[in-house]
Parts: sequence; structure tokens; C-alpha cells
Amino acid sequence: MGVRRESRGDHFFCDGLKDVTVVNGVARLEFHRLEVVERGGNRELRPVGEFIVALPVPGFVHALAVLENVRDRFVEQGLITPAASQKGGGPPPPAQSPNFS
Repeated sequence: MGVRRESRGDHFFCDGLKDVTVVNGVARLEFHRLEVVERGGNRELRPVGEFIVALPVPGFVHALAVLENVRDRFVEQGLITPAASQKGGGPPPPAQSPNFS
């Protein structure tokens, strides 16, 4: 049994999904954020692990179905092209995080 939190106000931001692993029937989705690092006077972005969401495999498969429906709606709304949705993505990731200007 998992820990339940009474607060529904927690929101998390991430720049992307770094990895998905499945161990013992549990899918672990590792999300990352982009962090600015200074190297030789240049500012570069580096992915940093932010949080992990663990789901039982049936819950993960259900989440995939939900995300496929969202992708279909994005195509219908013109947010992504059908060709991009078949490749598993939309436009390339931004050159910088929207968190930094």
C-alpha cells in the first residue's frame, strides 16, 4: 500500500522524460529538468533527475492509452503533425528550458 497525501496542491514541473525502467512489475518513469551550468564562459543546459513516478505495469499501460488519446487530440488541434505523432514526438525539444531566459 502506498503513502497517501491529503494535500492535492502539489504540482511538479519537469522539462522531459529521461528514462523508463521496469523492474518486478513496476514501471519507473524518471523525469528531468534542465539546469544551467557555466563552462568556460558559456552557459549550457544539463539534464538533472527531478523525480520518479512508479506505476504498476497495468497502470503504466493505461497511462500510455491516455497519452495516445492526448496525442490524437493534439493532431486534431494542429499542435503536432500526424507524421510527427507517428515518430513518437512533436517538434524537437527547445534549445533552452522555458525556465530560463
